[in-house]
Amino acid sequence: MNINSGTFRIVYEDARFAFAQLLILYITIPILLVWLTVGYFFNLGEEVIAAISGPTYFFIMLFAVNSFKTIFPVAIGMGSTRTNLLKTFYAIGLASVLVVTFILNVFQWILLTFYERWNVAAHILHPGTFLHREYTFLSYFLMDFMVGIFLFSFAFLFYAIYHRLGLKRSVIWMTVLIIVSTLLQYSGLINFSFWKWVVAQDLSDSAIFFFVVTISLIALLITYPIMRNAPLAVRSKK
Repeated sequence: MNINSGTFRIVYEDARFAFAQLLILYITIPILLVWLTVGYFFNLGEEVIAAISGPTYFFIMLFAVNSFKTIFPVAIGMGSTRTNLLKTFYAIGLASVLVVTFILNVFQWILLTFYERWNVAAHILHPGTFLHREYTFLSYFLMDFMVGIFLFSFAFLFYAIYHRLGLKRSVIWMTVLIIVSTLLQYSGLINFSFWKWVVAQDLSDSAIFFFVVTISLIALLITYPIMRNAPLAVRSKK
């Protein structure tokens, strides 16, 4: 087994264990069965919200942080380069988000289909409900995929910063950034009204999707120069 295939195998096996075994088999499917059972035997009203997506979002962030933290020293110790590991982690991470959000939406479709057949008035918890979007499989899948990429990218970005700076320095720099941004905003030197304008716009679903995905991928790419020459261990607290 060469170094590249070895790195791929390590990351792939970790992703398969986290998502296929822990998330899908041990958590999401049992939760789905519980909601199906409750919906069949009990008269659920419109105020009831069936939630099966929460664990998926949590595991995406957990994989971005904990899996890389575990894999990093192992892969480097086996002879992999940081560059190869990062590229492999990006590819498998994004592919995992795509697959797991698709499976999640299949489960949500099953739940909604049975609820409609049984005349159950309960709704499912989904980002689309907050945007008042009518359910379609494709639109809800793309929305889950969008949220998944956002969580994966920014969770890994925050971990990369923490890995390079350590907890103490990360908190200090974050505080400094907030203070400087506040001073620049209220002094008139920098105007953040662009973000207010974006929020105020009634953007289409496709515009929201491409905007969030673009911002997320930029955040993910920022981690490359941060982690390309990173030490194996998190920077000392001192």
